[in-house]
Amino acid sequence: MPKFTMAPTQRLTAKQEKVLEFIEGYYADHGNAPTFSEIAAHFHFKSNNAVTDHLKMLEKKGYLEYRRGMSRSLIPARIHRIRQEEKEPGIPIVGTIAAGVPIEAVENVESYLTPQEAGLSNRDQSRFALRVRGESMIGRGIHDGDIVVIARQKTVGPHDVAAVRVGNEATLKYVRRDRNNIRLVPDNPLVKTLILCATDDVEILGKAVSLVRPRL
Repeated sequence: MPKFTMAPTQRLTAKQEKVLEFIEGYYADHGNAPTFSEIAAHFHFKSNNAVTDHLKMLEKKGYLEYRRGMSRSLIPARIHRIRQEEKEPGIPIVGTIAAGVPIEAVENVESYLTPQEAGLSNRDQSRFALRVRGESMIGRGIHDGDIVVIARQKTVGPHDVAAVRVGNEATLKYVRRDRNNIRLVPDNPLVKTLILCATDDVEILGKAVSLVRPRL
């Protein structure tokens, strides 16, 4: 399997860009890479040595991987990333979180969301999703049965909707701190704020970054 150890960062020459575009276009049309002879013919190179020189530079700059001695073994980095993304299952839905009284935190992957379903533009292995139970964050448009996507992080702002673990339970709230207490604040006047001591077993799991409402 090709191993791209770094993202492409060095700029290409105009000719290198055209060679790379040809290889990627060939992939799109044929599902595999062109041969050295096909590249040479397309660019009217006098020999395959010129092709080799360009491919070495594309490989050195991180835009291409190829296995010497193997036919049609060129893999553009962009194609490789797309293939890897297609293999990845997406954002795991790992359980239920309370928008109300905290409920037991159990992390079992039940299914997956694609980034497109979550309205996100890229894949991030740190993200996970939780089903909402309760109406304590209804003021933010989060309803019972919705799915929230959480970006893992240890700190949140006072107006961020946070997934918080309290002991062995989890809840979805705003997090407000003062010198001695941590307040888990709902966005529903019918639900009480949960006040905890700074010494209690409390952990911020992450911030809500997307909301998915399952179709009925």
